Amino acid sequence: MNPQLIYDVGMHNGDDTAYYLHRGFKVIAVEADPDLAAAGRERFAAAIAEGRLIIVNKAIASERGEADFWICDSLRLWNSFDKNSASRDGRSCHSVKVKTVPMSDLFATHGVPHYLKLDIEGHDHIAAADILPDDAPEYVSLEISSVDDFYLLRSKGYQRFKCIQQGYFTPVVSPVLNVKSAVGMLITRIKSTDVVNRLRKAWRRLRPCRYQMPSADAWTFDPGSSGPFGEDTPGEWLSFENVLHAWLSQHLGHELGYRVMPPGLEVWFDLHARLK
Repeated sequence: MNPQLIYDVGMHNGDDTAYYLHRGFKVIAVEADPDLAAAGRERFAAAIAEGRLIIVNKAIASERGEADFWICDSLRLWNSFDKNSASRDGRSCHSVKVKTVPMSDLFATHGVPHYLKLDIEGHDHIAAADILPDDAPEYVSLEISSVDDFYLLRSKGYQRFKCIQQGYFTPVVSPVLNVKSAVGMLITRIKSTDVVNRLRKAWRRLRPCRYQMPSADAWTFDPGSSGPFGEDTPGEWLSFENVLHAWLSQHLGHELGYRVMPPGLEVWFDLHARLK
């Protein structure tokens, strides 16, 4: 494992790569979309020339070869091997042929990183499946698609976890039944009304969520970025059982009959894992 190396799998517009370079890491950025890869090479020309960044214009898959990859025409953050994912909300999309590479090939070529960021729209588990427990990244994060993601990372040797709500980069914890949480549930129920939700969505369109690192090395994360990683992520590291319970409480959307997250609020969750 190389402590100075980070993999940005799902580079997209390069905002995460920019942060990792800012932190002084060498970066292997993987991006299937040819246009986004080209834009990344232009944006980071200096870092590439300095040998601090390598952009791999391929898609992660279980085998080497070629495959159809779907480009969401109006929101490339939703690019995916899954056409349904790329065409959510009735958005138009088109397919392109891309080269595919297993994650294990990249590890063999470039080394195992300190941190492995995965964000490839429903296929994060394919990349994570190639992690070897005896030579694993110290930290890994992926966008949660199902409960299987938790068990997969545990099977790779990861012991401590955080579930991060990516809309505001806040940790998700298990609900505790007490007076404070009961009042909180009541407030949440009030905030979950249709009128409040419409006002909230309108406000977020006018003022997109931005998160600034609370440190001397300040960095502002724009909406859609993966945010802090490793020990910089907010909240405490949880056991497997506790983080799974926390996510299920949110995912199922109920706490003693009340929704934990307001309905209609666009949120997604990343699972961060640490070896020890």
